[in-house]
Amino acid sequence: MKPALLTLPCAFAVLAAAGCASVSPRRSFDDVSKLVQDRGGAPLHWDQGRWDQGTPADARVKAHVGELLHGQLTADSALEVALLRNQGLLATYQELGIAQADLVQAGLLRNPSLGARVRFPTGSGSTATEFSIAQDFLDLFTLSLRKRVAAAQLEAKKARVGSAVLELTAQVRSAIVTLQAAQATLALRRLVLEAQAAAAELRRRQQAAGNIGDLDAIEEEAFYQQGKLELARGEAQAAEQRERVNRLLGLWGEESASWKVGDAMPGLPERDPPLEHLEALAVERRLDLSAARSEAHALEEAASLSGVTRVLPALQLGVSTERDPAGLRVTGPQLSVELPIFDQGQARMGRLEAQLRQAQAREAELAVNVRSEVRTLRNRLISARGAAEHFRTVLLPLRERIVKESQLRYSAMLLGVFQLLAARRAEIETWRDSLEAVRDYWITRAELERAAGGTLSPPPTEEKKP
Repeated sequence: MKPALLTLPCAFAVLAAAGCASVSPRRSFDDVSKLVQDRGGAPLHWDQGRWDQGTPADARVKAHVGELLHGQLTADSALEVALLRNQGLLATYQELGIAQADLVQAGLLRNPSLGARVRFPTGSGSTATEFSIAQDFLDLFTLSLRKRVAAAQLEAKKARVGSAVLELTAQVRSAIVTLQAAQATLALRRLVLEAQAAAAELRRRQQAAGNIGDLDAIEEEAFYQQGKLELARGEAQAAEQRERVNRLLGLWGEESASWKVGDAMPGLPERDPPLEHLEALAVERRLDLSAARSEAHALEEAASLSGVTRVLPALQLGVSTERDPAGLRVTGPQLSVELPIFDQGQARMGRLEAQLRQAQAREAELAVNVRSEVRTLRNRLISARGAAEHFRTVLLPLRERIVKESQLRYSAMLLGVFQLLAARRAEIETWRDSLEAVRDYWITRAELERAAGGTLSPPPTEEKKP
């Protein structure tokens, strides 16, 4: 009888060894990185070292970020910093560790139950003892189903994390081009203010000489004061946009004040990527939609698991050994079954079914919203490009011609200096509006790529020409 008692613990040890698995999310993170790169995103790096010593475990990452911040930030280098330092994204990465741990947990058997009973005689005689060890047999039977549920949940987390990376990518690119536009607009406002200051000073001199009346001088002074207010607003907008970039890049302290970004905005590409079939492309590539599908699939698997455990919520098999007061030892199997009399799992099953229908409806809603969002942004991109092209090919040349003609007339003494200054001021304002149109194009382009689930195509300047 003793060998039979030793066999069951050995079997438990074998099952426990088979259930051992790594809780490291590294493989899942590599899968996320591949998902992002397949959609045109940048390679990902996750420093999983400990920060409790006050310094990062991966010193190379810190040094690399320092090098990027020391140079002039571009959209690509800013994105690289954000992917390394944005704390919200790093927190999102931990979802992979949680889901991986859940997957490992789903593949483990419950620990066996060890029981002991001692019965003392009321009179003369020996003490009776009993020992038992039992394992939940149903837990072993549902092991594969639990792992399928956890695996589907892990796939959903991978898609969610990848979607967060692409979302951050669009935000960083939009923030950088917005900051560049704010800085360029600020430079133009300074030019306008210089022209307005010169005009106001000239009006004051003419008023002092008695050549003009008070009304003309007051009007020019009002233009100048308005220009000062617009310059202050421009400086505040540029500072606010810089702080937005700091938040996205996860920068603070000295790092947040030392970096610089070029004032020159990227020009319009020669042509846009193909914009047909973007709706179907988005439905196929959007990672948040893929996550919704995986979450619905996980609920389907959970409903299947719940259906299995409704009949027999718990079934324990084991072996027990007992020595009676006479000293005789008996050993044999034992069975423990939970009777589903009061709780038959109907509430749990109903909840899962409702959650599944809810997940399916949300997936369908998201698919509708994705298609609508892509159509909206595609139309906005076409409109933004048209506006920027109109400024470049029509309005700016017209303003340049006006300034040129005004200069000629001023040289021929057919036009006053204030009319010339007004023409120059109007030209600068048109340049500012043109910058904003180009900014709107690139912001919409980044949003459309996010909505379409990844980059649309390589930039036209990088295309190989025959």
